[in-house]
Amino acid sequence: MDPIESNFDGFLDILSEKLKKDAVVDQISKNSTFEERAFKILVSTSLSARTKDETTAKVSKNLFRVIQNPEDLLNIPINELEKLVYPAGFYKTKSKNLKELGKILVEKYNSKIPNSIDELVKLPGVGRKTANLVMTLAFSEDAICVDTHVHRITNRLNYVDTKNPNETEMALRKKLPKKYWKQINNSLVIFGQDICGFVPKCSSCFPEIKKICPYYSSILEILKIYEKYNFKKVSKTKIPRERGTYVLRIKINNSKNILVGKKEIQFEKGDYFYIGSAMGNSLNLYNRINRHLSDEKKKRWHIDYLLEFGNIKEIYVTDGSFECSVSKDFEAILKGIFGFGCSDCKCKSHLYFLKP
Repeated sequence: MDPIESNFDGFLDILSEKLKKDAVVDQISKNSTFEERAFKILVSTSLSARTKDETTAKVSKNLFRVIQNPEDLLNIPINELEKLVYPAGFYKTKSKNLKELGKILVEKYNSKIPNSIDELVKLPGVGRKTANLVMTLAFSEDAICVDTHVHRITNRLNYVDTKNPNETEMALRKKLPKKYWKQINNSLVIFGQDICGFVPKCSSCFPEIKKICPYYSSILEILKIYEKYNFKKVSKTKIPRERGTYVLRIKINNSKNILVGKKEIQFEKGDYFYIGSAMGNSLNLYNRINRHLSDEKKKRWHIDYLLEFGNIKEIYVTDGSFECSVSKDFEAILKGIFGFGCSDCKCKSHLYFLKP
């Protein structure tokens, strides 16, 4: 069993103990009456989509100086509302949705915020993330709000294996004990912002979490491989003109089906490690790796198809022919992608995947 599978409850307990602050939307709605709190949470969460937290906080603070209830949204001129909502991302669309939201709340719900997910998601600009957050923070109901932080971290820890936030919510509803439903969003949002972000700050993470984190464990094992074969990290401009073995760390920012030769392969969002070598008299590390870096290369190897959509983020090189040995060591810790071996070995793959 994966260490986190049996320790996820403990992981959330550690975060609850260590992280003593609330997420932005919760902070904004503090010290409000019940009705005001429900309204502020609904509006602020709608504003937060594709917007930095500090911007959401600033915009919400300015907006709530003028807008106190659905009637205020209904009556404010759209151009004035747009000025208040700016610089939130997509401020014109959000302003339009807020105007419509005010109208529907006044006319259909008597200016009250509906207290069911099914009703909330019918409102303009309201998805399941917003609906679940309203249910947990405003109505203290058991619900799971999954945003980008919750989706990323639960997948990074291998607690779920999902492709989008909606899938993550449904997976968590099946396995996460209910006592953590209300807590998980605030805990993982703060943890994601401070430590476990898109680019994780593993060195800043809590020791108790490092012990059970599969991502951190994989990173440590990869570093051991680099040390074992004396790999050195080099920049794209300082690749040596020598023979040797190399590892490319390739970033895929979005899941994508890629036609590799005549076969379509689904590549998940994340990091891929490709192991190769350059041992010919004229074919050295400089020539081989620069061919990978070129945008004008012909698709000769399978890795060329992946590189059309991925970016090489890190390059490691070492003297000597260790391609297959290094690949077997990677196989022990990461998922291999079938069909990316070399022509003169029996390795299952020379390409390995690490969840982001």
